[in-house]
Amino acid sequence: MHLREAACSYYRWIVDVIYDARGKMYLNIGWEKFARHHSLQAGFILLFSYFGDRDMSVKVFDETRCRRDYQGDSTDDSSEILYLCPRRRGVR
Repeated sequence: MHLREAACSYYRWIVDVIYDARGKMYLNIGWEKFARHHSLQAGFILLFSYFGDRDMSVKVFDETRCRRDYQGDSTDDSSEILYLCPRRRGVR
């Protein structure tokens, strides 16, 4: 499976997919690296879109429900994060 962050279409992560007996899909090898690189945390919301031909994108929303946009999406850990909605005061 080729997984990409929705706002950064030129860099794709290779993520292995496995299926259980009921046909449910699980992201396997490669997912942990993607999650670490994008600093995913408990409380984040992930919205996946599958386009067929092993192509999938994910939109990431943080705990304030603001969309996170990862510019550059390089393989190092220096990704710049832009917030696409204003921070709400008093929300952590």
